[in-house]
Parts: sequence; structure tokens; C-alpha cells
Amino acid sequence: MIMKKLFLILTLAFASYIVDAQTINLVKDDSYAVKDDFFDALGQAGTLYNVKKLTVFDDGTAMISHTNENRYSLFDENGKHLKDIEIYYEDGKKKPFNLQPVFGKINNLYFTGSNSNGIIYFFNDNGLIVNEITIDCSVYNMIPLDDNHIAFYGGTSWRTKWRDFVAILDINTGKYKIIFDYYEDTPSKNDDYYIYAKAHVNKRPEIFKVNDNLIVAIPQEGVLKVFDFAGNKVSEHKLDWKPKTLSVEEQKKIQAKAIAKYKQEAADAEHNIYFNDFILRLENGMDHITQPLSLSEFTLAMKCNGDNIIFFEYAEESGQNSFHTYSVGQHKTISQNTFQCSDFDLSITKNKFVIHNGYVYGIQNVKGSEDKLRLVRFEMK
Repeated sequence: MIMKKLFLILTLAFASYIVDAQTINLVKDDSYAVKDDFFDALGQAGTLYNVKKLTVFDDGTAMISHTNENRYSLFDENGKHLKDIEIYYEDGKKKPFNLQPVFGKINNLYFTGSNSNGIIYFFNDNGLIVNEITIDCSVYNMIPLDDNHIAFYGGTSWRTKWRDFVAILDINTGKYKIIFDYYEDTPSKNDDYYIYAKAHVNKRPEIFKVNDNLIVAIPQEGVLKVFDFAGNKVSEHKLDWKPKTLSVEEQKKIQAKAIAKYKQEAADAEHNIYFNDFILRLENGMDHITQPLSLSEFTLAMKCNGDNIIFFEYAEESGQNSFHTYSVGQHKTISQNTFQCSDFDLSITKNKFVIHNGYVYGIQNVKGSEDKLRLVRFEMK
């Protein structure tokens, strides 16, 4: 088992060749979060709906954002719950509002995403708001680059179009430099049908810090753009696999599965008007599935060990989350894998699943339960 784990780590971090596709078992690290402190700190019946985001910092400490409560749960490197932090202004008169999850830490200050007024809060370990920056856009993802810069992916709404872009924010001036953008027509609100398989067509870029560079991964083009922290383009590379295409038959199977799923949820829901409307749009969508659908190169991507990024084709189910491990330095795929776990129902999303320093951290439900939520660290075996 030790040799198998060593081989896996070397494959993910340093291998220079593509190995056969293999399953990676995620096994709970029993030395982490021994007392299940997160469950005690969760409150409100311990449901997934009360959790916004898990963030793991460079030193191994972790934070879980409960933004609807102005509460940020802080854990040490062993998963012990240290405290809950509520953020505040020094004079006590002004109150922070519409709080967003913490995305990272810079100069020993935690920073949040931008709220509805475009405000990014910077606060210390005691919750004191030390600084704030206001920007004129919505933000979906943020990563610290160095002591003075944060990269983010965001967007602004125009009358008939939506502009999405990646930018570098100077925290000293509050100004940002756009380094990549694209425009998309605003969808009509009058569409009476929905094709569910299109949820697998990802258009949003992903951003990473790798080897003192900012990497922008563009899913529909299958391209990695490399920038320095000043926003200057360094290079560009094409991913080395072909996007998949869903046939009409495959799309209809996905559509039928979605209809059955939402009908079940509608039967269990106290107020099912929304479900019924969505189900009708799904049923109408069956008649509009007439052409094969080209998928994007990936639906989700995450920073892994070393200079590697893992690109998921799908990331929704245990055993159904095929991904490519791609080496930025070598410009090629070095392995193809899937994750599975026997003890937890895997939820592989940006908010609940983090790879850091050879481990996988997650906010996950004990298998077969709906309320046994845990902060967990997995070993990859």
C-alpha cells in the first residue's frame, strides 16, 4: 500500500508519461478532525445549505465560510476547530453586509469575494476589517498572487450582452487590469425549453497560480494562457486531448434522467411550482434535441500538486469523475484517473473539494446520509 501511494504521488506530481487510467481511492485520514469539530461548529442542523466554501491556506489551516450568518469557522492544520470569526468595523457603527466567502489570505489578512456593492473585505484573525476595496463587477473566483495582487474571474452585465473577464487587482490602488475577456449574448427569459446536457458545456475560465505565473484555462478553446503577475502574456498552450461529443441519444438519456430526478424532488417539495415549471421546460426540451452536442474540454479544473492541474470531464458522481492530470511545465497530460470513496458521498465542487500538499480536503456527507456533514481530509491511495 505504501508503494502504491508513492507511485500515485509521483504520477500526479512528477511523471513524464501517460499511465493507464486508474481509480484513486480517497481514504479518510483518521488523524485529521478527530472530534469532528466542524459538525459541532456547523449549527442549523448541519445541512449542506449552511455551507458556502472551504478554503485551505498555504500553512494547512482551513476556513469554512457561513456567509449568511457572518461566521467564518477557522481550523488548525490538524482539523481542530479554533474559533468562529464574525467580521466587524473598529468603530462598531458601520456593519458589513451581503458577505461573501473567503477566497484566500494576503499579508496575513483574509479576503472575501465582492458583495452586491462590489466591496471586498480584508480582515484579521480577530475579525477586524482592516481594509476594503470596491470594484465595479461581479466576482466568481479569486486567488492571491503576491503581496500586492489578486487575480480574479468576474463579469459585468450590458444591455444585451454579458462580459466575462479575468483581471489582476492591485490591492494598493484598488484598480484592476483585464488580461482576458469575452462577450456572450444575454439569454432570453422566454425560452420554453431547456436541454440539460448543455450544463456540461462550460464557458467560464479557470485561474491558477503555478510557478510564479498566472494560468488562465479556457474550457471551450482547450487553451492555457500563461501571464506574469503584471498581466503580461508569457505563452499559450493547447491542451492535448479532444473534447467529447454527445450524440442525440446520449443527450436524451441525460434529459430523461433529469426529468425523473426533478419529478421526484417535486413530489417531495412543499412548494413545487418552480420544479413543475422546470420539468415542463425539460419535457419540451426533448423535441429540441436534434443535433450532437460538442462539449467543452473540461467542466471543472483544480490545482493539484507541483505544477499540475487536474481537468474534470464530469465531476458529479463517485466513479464518474474522469479527469486528466496535466503538467503545466511539460505541456502535456501525465495521467488519467477517477476518484472514488467508500465512506463519503463525493461532492466535487470548488466549494467543497480542495487538493493541497498531497491531500484532498472536503466538506462531505457520510455515505447514505443527508445530515452527517464532516470536514474531512483524505489520503489518495
